[in-house]
Amino acid sequence: LRPGACLALNNETRGVCHADHREFYSEGCPNKYGWLALLALAAYIVSYSPGMGTVPWIVNSEIYPLRFRGICGGIAAVANWVSNLIVTQTFLTLTKALGSAATFLLFCGVSFMALIVVFLTVPETKGLQFKEVEKMLGSKNYRPWKRYHPEAPTKGREIGVAML
Repeated sequence: LRPGACLALNNETRGVCHADHREFYSEGCPNKYGWLALLALAAYIVSYSPGMGTVPWIVNSEIYPLRFRGICGGIAAVANWVSNLIVTQTFLTLTKALGSAATFLLFCGVSFMALIVVFLTVPETKGLQFKEVEKMLGSKNYRPWKRYHPEAPTKGREIGVAML
């Protein structure tokens, strides 16, 4: 079998393909820039796994206080699957109505807006204990886009150690 948009094993299948106004490319993609799509797909696969594939679940496991972690993790999982369902259910309709370039541009715009929301709302928790994260989120001077520096312990008191 040769690559193509409408693979046909016999003449009947090929006839149905042509009747539906599909094209049969026996020599592969007719565009000389087809390799660029393959390169972009490979870049997406390589960047998704260590990035947006896993990072939300890692942040999800360390951002919530212990007493809310189970319910918030469940809400995050449902939100993930609902958003996947929305993309899956709307993709073909949008592609038919807007064309594939505009559809991908629309999804790109939504992803860019999500990136801005993440930047403005998700705090950096690297190196912080769970109690420090909870304290940070309750702080009046909390700014997600700035690195949080816990206040120095006051004289005679230390964090996590009972003084007699």
